[in-house]
Amino acid sequence: MSLVRSADFLAVEQLAIDNMTKAPKPKPDPGQAGGFLLNGSAAKAGLNKSILDAGWGVFLRVLAYKAESAGRELIAVNPRNTSRTCPAPECGHVSRESRRTQADFLCVKCGYTANADVVGASNIKRAGLVLRDARAA
Repeated sequence: MSLVRSADFLAVEQLAIDNMTKAPKPKPDPGQAGGFLLNGSAAKAGLNKSILDAGWGVFLRVLAYKAESAGRELIAVNPRNTSRTCPAPECGHVSRESRRTQADFLCVKCGYTANADVVGASNIKRAGLVLRDARAA
């Protein structure tokens, strides 16, 4: 796997796939006995299918196995706010408003702009390096 061969260190999001694919809870309709309000279950079912079809869990298990067998370090990082935190060294501001669209990041504090996926990846890498350094100390 070239991904493992090309790096001594790998950082990934610590995804809770089982939690991500849970069905939404039903919302009882107080105005109708035994009835329920719409809860987005049809849309969630489609998202769940996409997540499970993508095989994220399988990919992460194979990546962990390959990294270990190649003597590489794989660190799972808490994904909280990784796409909402400004990666600029002098900033680090966390804001939901900075994630303008699915693809665009614009820090509301310092004006840093980049693709939101690049922002998330750089924050995951930074957090992984911090965890690696803390383990080594």
